Amino acid sequence: MDRFRVVLVDHEWDSLAIEQKMFLQQTETPIEFLYIPSRTEEELITATADADAVLVLYAKMNRQVITQMKRCKIISRYGVGVDMIDVEAATEKGIYVANVPDYGIDEVSDHVLAFILAQSRRLFAYHSHVAQGGWDFKSVDIPVRASKTRVGLIGFGNIARRLAKKLLSIGYQVCSYDPYVPDQTMRASGVASVSLEELLQTSDYISIHVPLVKETRHLISFSEFAIMKRSAFLINAARGPIVDENALLDALNKKQIAGAALDVTETEPLPEHHPLRRMPNVVITPHAAWYSEDALVEIRRKACQNIIDFMKMGKPTYLVNSHLAMMQGNDKN
Repeated sequence: MDRFRVVLVDHEWDSLAIEQKMFLQQTETPIEFLYIPSRTEEELITATADADAVLVLYAKMNRQVITQMKRCKIISRYGVGVDMIDVEAATEKGIYVANVPDYGIDEVSDHVLAFILAQSRRLFAYHSHVAQGGWDFKSVDIPVRASKTRVGLIGFGNIARRLAKKLLSIGYQVCSYDPYVPDQTMRASGVASVSLEELLQTSDYISIHVPLVKETRHLISFSEFAIMKRSAFLINAARGPIVDENALLDALNKKQIAGAALDVTETEPLPEHHPLRRMPNVVITPHAAWYSEDALVEIRRKACQNIIDFMKMGKPTYLVNSHLAMMQGNDKN
């Protein structure tokens, strides 16, 4: 019986025991699981040329790589975003693209909530004050009650909805901009549906929850910062390039906004001497919002399960290019 070849091209895990166990358990069609570390385009072309399935974390699966695949039927990504995969090229090639859209929802929403709560209660500023020998509750900007604070969510997908529920339970006012979500869906969740302009002009905290696509690259740039409150904080735990970092630096230096919390940046890792690292009103975490013991297992199991589901049922559960399945279904009629 021919073996089904699964090639993993990059990862950050301590071991591959989860992947090996899941693929080893599949007995109907034997699976050959290979880890071939690949980052450059040339390495990826070589590694994936004869793969039936590809597992990817961050490696760039561009058109040049995809068009030279001879046997690939599915590319499964560890994570929600698929901006590192040329989905259009894969679709043209008849390759399914799958992701894990429902992992880490609590982790990311908690991460954003933690920043909002810490900043609202001025924990960062108080800690700095006390660490330098002070002891005066009036030493920082006076905190504002949650009920008088508005949080604007750009995007209203799974993570934003979970975050909204947590914020509302505390007492925050919540609004959202998402042209793909009906107003009534937001209203049913207790969230005000607003335009992007109104969200930027009225929110005290602005949190980004949209995927990185052509339309959202540098969605937040000079003109957007110019209309924000001077007391506003920008939070990005989605994708770095959604925010124009030059515009962000300009806004921070000009005090157009009060500060920022970033779990993602345009270049990762953020260069060691990048000015954002040294700004006292910027909090940065190393793309860690998704991370927990449970999420680490969930993301890996579900990425592998996409491939197993394809082998058993003909398509993965978490299908990105669903129109490909429709096209292929029509071809069979």
